[in-house]
Amino acid sequence: MARSKVETDLSRYDWSRASRGKYVEKARRSLEILVVDKKTVAALGGPDAILRILRALAGSIEPRRRKRRAA
Repeated sequence: MARSKVETDLSRYDWSRASRGKYVEKARRSLEILVVDKKTVAALGGPDAILRILRALAGSIEPRRRKRRAA
């Protein structure tokens, strides 16, 4: 019975044409982080409560429409 390699063993891949950081810009654009201090998190009821508050706030705000420039 042949023993399979561990999933973390990457020696089976051909790395000769690999490029470093190919998708890093796309990842940076799609990632948003909100840092909230511990006292605020505790005062608002924890991370789940903060997420609910932010979603409710986002739902109550109408999206702004861009003003068109005069021709």
